[in-house]
Amino acid sequence: MVALEETDDLVVLRYLAPAEPGDETAYLDALERVGARPAPFALILVLGGVGKLSAASERAQALWFKRTRADLDRRCRGLVIVRPGFEEAGADVFRRLWAFPIRIAADEAAARAAVREHFA
Repeated sequence: MVALEETDDLVVLRYLAPAEPGDETAYLDALERVGARPAPFALILVLGGVGKLSAASERAQALWFKRTRADLDRRCRGLVIVRPGFEEAGADVFRRLWAFPIRIAADEAAARAAVREHFA
């Protein structure tokens, strides 16, 4: 299941099990919407139980990271990642991609609290 929730200054992208047909395309489409946001925002990424992307989707995601990097560095105030078992070493991969602050949270409620505390 992929869902994108957008408010004035917060974007929440969820990619969760159970996987449904079309989820990878929906996820990549959601990334495009995130990358196209014109106003500053904080981002919460909620991932869980979906597994790996296909090789083609991994490539598309990597190209999106590269293509949107400068714009996201200007507009994104910070990212909070919610993913079971995710640790600082995983967050460090994202920190090499972007200059904005990146945090980890145990669940979406904690992620929203982190956004209010650190990225408001």
